[in-house]
Amino acid sequence: MAGAQTAASHTLLLLEERLQRLLFLVEGDDTDDSEQQPTSTSTSSARARLAALDRSLRSLATRSPAIADLLQIHRTQPDLFHTASTYETPSILPAAALAQLVLAHEQLYRTTNAQLTAVNDSKNIPDSSALTKLIGLQMRIESAEAKQMQQAQVVAELRGRSAKIVEKWFKNGVLEMEEKWADWEEQLRDAEILVRRREAAKRREEGGV
Repeated sequence: MAGAQTAASHTLLLLEERLQRLLFLVEGDDTDDSEQQPTSTSTSSARARLAALDRSLRSLATRSPAIADLLQIHRTQPDLFHTASTYETPSILPAAALAQLVLAHEQLYRTTNAQLTAVNDSKNIPDSSALTKLIGLQMRIESAEAKQMQQAQVVAELRGRSAKIVEKWFKNGVLEMEEKWADWEEQLRDAEILVRRREAAKRREEGGV
């Protein structure tokens, strides 16, 4: 008997604490303490404390339309305030309908069972040592890739410098030499013409004598 009274007192205490939190959430801390506190104390009888809780909740419902709506929903749809167990069969379907549902998906159950059995009994799982070694070499592979990119950049710079050197050699060595050869050929032609003129003049002088 004492255990039942203790359990009832503890339950009422929890209800009073919940009501206090509800009052604080709805009305804040500006409400008069006499309105927030239940009229009964822990030393009152269980019936008096329960009646005080009911009066406080009804008073709160008159002051808060939201609480009044919740109480109305609780009276009309009490199932909404109870969490259904995941292990319980839904009450909205009769046993015959559930049996038909299971039979309709029988092939799916068998296929899934066969696939799971095949996976469980499979002996052809590849050896993971190669993959483990590859993962271990990942850092070295990344380092080699970075070095390769750096070398490619150096090679590209060297190619650019080589192209500039070849271009400079072509301009200074080939084009300028071609111009010089042209000047030399022109000077050589002028010299040949001058020599021929002097030889012709000399022959004329010798013939006149």
